[in-house]
Amino acid sequence: MAQIKLEDLPHYVYEDYERWEGRWELVHGIPYAMSPSPIFHHQAVSDNIIQELRSVLKKCKLCRAVSALDWIIAEDT
Repeated sequence: MAQIKLEDLPHYVYEDYERWEGRWELVHGIPYAMSPSPIFHHQAVSDNIIQELRSVLKKCKLCRAVSALDWIIAEDT
C-alpha cells in the first residue's frame, strides 16, 4: 500500500476552519476531527485544576492559567 505524502494532502488555513461545522482542529494545514465535548464531570475537574493553578500562579505576573480556547499559532495551525 502506498504511503500518503504530506504534499499530496489539501492544505487548509484558519479561514477555512472557521467555516466548518462540528469540532475540528487544524494542525499544519491538516484538519483533524475532534471527539465530542467532554462530559460535565470532566469539565468540573478541569475547572478545579484551573482554579488551583491560578491560585498558585497569582504572584507570577508572566504566568496565566486558562481553560481551553482556540489558539492560532499560524494560519495553518
